[in-house]
This record gives sequence, structure tokens and C-alpha cells, in this order.
Amino acid sequence: MRAVTVLVAVLGCSSAPRGPAGSPLEANIVVHARRMVDVARGAYVDDVAIAILGNRIVHVGRWELSRVPSGVRVVELDTVLPGLVDAHVHLAGGATTDGSIPGAADAEKTLRAGVTTVRDLGSTDNAGVALRGAIINGAVRGPRMIVAGAGIGAAGGACDQVFGQQGRIATPEDAVRVVDEQAAAHVDVIKICTGGGVLPRAADADIVELDEAMVRVIVEAARKHGLRVAAHAEGPRAIAAAIRGGAVSIEHGALVDADNIADLKRHGTVLVPTLYRIDFTLAQLPDGPRKAVVAEGRALAFSRVRAAVAAGVPIAMGTDATVIPHGDNARELGALVEVGMTPAAAIRAATLDAAALVAPQLGIGEIAPARQADLIGVRGDPLADVAALRDVVFVMKDGAIVRE
Repeated sequence: MRAVTVLVAVLGCSSAPRGPAGSPLEANIVVHARRMVDVARGAYVDDVAIAILGNRIVHVGRWELSRVPSGVRVVELDTVLPGLVDAHVHLAGGATTDGSIPGAADAEKTLRAGVTTVRDLGSTDNAGVALRGAIINGAVRGPRMIVAGAGIGAAGGACDQVFGQQGRIATPEDAVRVVDEQAAAHVDVIKICTGGGVLPRAADADIVELDEAMVRVIVEAARKHGLRVAAHAEGPRAIAAAIRGGAVSIEHGALVDADNIADLKRHGTVLVPTLYRIDFTLAQLPDGPRKAVVAEGRALAFSRVRAAVAAGVPIAMGTDATVIPHGDNARELGALVEVGMTPAAAIRAATLDAAALVAPQLGIGEIAPARQADLIGVRGDPLADVAALRDVVFVMKDGAIVRE
């Protein structure tokens, strides 16, 4: 049996029993699902009709065939969820030399995997802005993008190395200038590095690249443009500088300690752990000193993040793809479950909670009236095993079906 069946409802020819009379649904597509994940409650709702008009959900309720007007397309699904939100990716990379759009192929892989919104936390040459525009204009199929420019940091630090010195700062004046330049290039968020490498190491514990005072300067400069700040930070001192300086999220945060946990909860700062990338990297490395360092970092990260989860720190799913292959984003949910989240909590971290972090104004992350029509269909039982989210069979973004 096909996992997805598409049909046109023609009521005059239907022999199916009809429920109580109700007003016809105003919709151009109706999704009929055997069950829907209510991410706010962490529970299934059975036999659901989801009516979509344009790019919005206009009705969620009990399935009644009699309410579907003749000619409206009906999509039959088994299990439906909101489109996933990945709070930390790098789709665009940098400008190309052949005139092609950077990140186009990876954007489509990501969307087809069920990720309908991403926060792209850094690229060179404003490549992320260009890719976002290409997706909006229809030249590329990809997720909705919330975009940063080159990561801002000190000479020799993680952002400086990864982004070709394009976000290098040394003084508060430098910081304001770079933020102003990125705002003028129409970024959606500012990315900074306060300390630590790309992958966690025990040696990151005391590294601070930008101190609290510099973070405050950047946060204030960003606020004047209506922008918020996300901070790459691995060790406790770097995490503390970012939280206390006003960043809205800590990216990675592998060595988060008890004081950081208290700060995260006090300030409502969101932790985006990006854990699966460590396992993916370990699997690629040959035995030797480098693998031993990464393995030690892995043990520390999973232990420390487990403590943060147990303490009730706000968590959003992020993957750091390109470190992992684009399209494998849902594997991060397995890592979140490993550190103590229930499947329902991990799914919420990848939908409602990630949406609240990256784009609270957009109305994404939940299947409810007036929300954006971003839906995915899966096989299996995601509330029992989040691995079901690696088998996406249907994707709708903004009311348009992009995979079935």
C-alpha cells in the first residue's frame, strides 16, 4: 500500500458515510491523517482533517468527508507533523566562481528531508542572503531561511578561521561597523564566536574569544537593527560571556557547567547542542590521537548536555550541517533522546521550540489554524522512536506540496 494517497473528493460520487452536517471547509487542499502529532501536548490526535488555503492552515479538526467541497484535493497520510526546524545549519558556504547558486543542491536535500525552516548561521560573501533570495524567488527549492552573515570573532578564533576573516574584530568600533555592514546586507541574525573550536575539546574550558563587554556591544548594535545574536561557545567561560552579554542562544555549549545552567534558565537563553555531528565525525576518523580527542569531547558534551536537559534548560534542535550531510538533520533527534529528552520533547525541540527561537513572528512549528502550512508525513511511530523522522514520505512548505 502506498504511504501517501492523493485523491480528489467528489461528494456526489462518494459512498462513504457522512458525519454530522457542518459548513463546507474553505480550502484548496485538505490533509486527512490517521493521526497527527500535537507537538504542544506531546500526544497524538486521531483521524484529523487539516484544511489549507493558500499558505496557511485554516482548520484542524475531526475528519468529515461531507465538509470537503467537490474538487478540493485530499491528501491521505498516516502520521503527520509540523515541518521540522533546524536552528543551526550552514547551507550556503560561500560564493561560487561558475555563476551557480551556492548551496542549491543541499537546500533541496534539506527540504525533502522534512526540514522546512533553517537558521543558517554563517557564510562568506553574503552567500546565505543570496540563497535565501533564490529560494524566495523560486529559482531554488529549499527551506525557509533565517540567515546570518560571516561569524564575528577575534583574530585566530573559530569564526575568524571558518569565515575567512570576514567577521574579524578587535575593538568595539570594529564590532559596531561589522554589525552595521551585515544589517545593510539584509541578514536576519548576527552570529558571534565567544570561544572554543568547531568540535568540543577538554581544552576549550578556559578559552574566551569575546568577553562579556564585547558581546554587549554587539548585542546592542544588533538590537538597533532589530536583530538578535547567536553565540558559538563551547566552554563555561565563553558560554557565560555570551549569556550575560545578551545572546539569545548558545550554539554547541559542549562544556556547559552548573553555573551556565543557572544562567541559561535565569535569562531564558536557548541551548542548541548540535550533538550528532560529534558521532558523525568520530565515525569518519581513523584510530589515533585526533580520534581520542574527539571521543573525549564527545563524552564531556553528552554528559554536560544531559545535566542541562535534566535541569530544564530551553533546548532547540540544531545540527551544524555541513559538518553532517545535509538531509540527515533528523538524526540529531536521536542524540537528544540519548541525553535524556523524551521523543515528544525532542520533537518539540525540532518544531515549536526551535521555531520560537529562530522566527517567532512567522507562525511555524505547530499544526494549528492561522499557522504556516508546513507539514510532513512519516511512516512509523515518532512518539515511540524518533528514527521515524528519518523516513519522510510527504513534505508541504507554505501550502505547496514538494514531496509525495
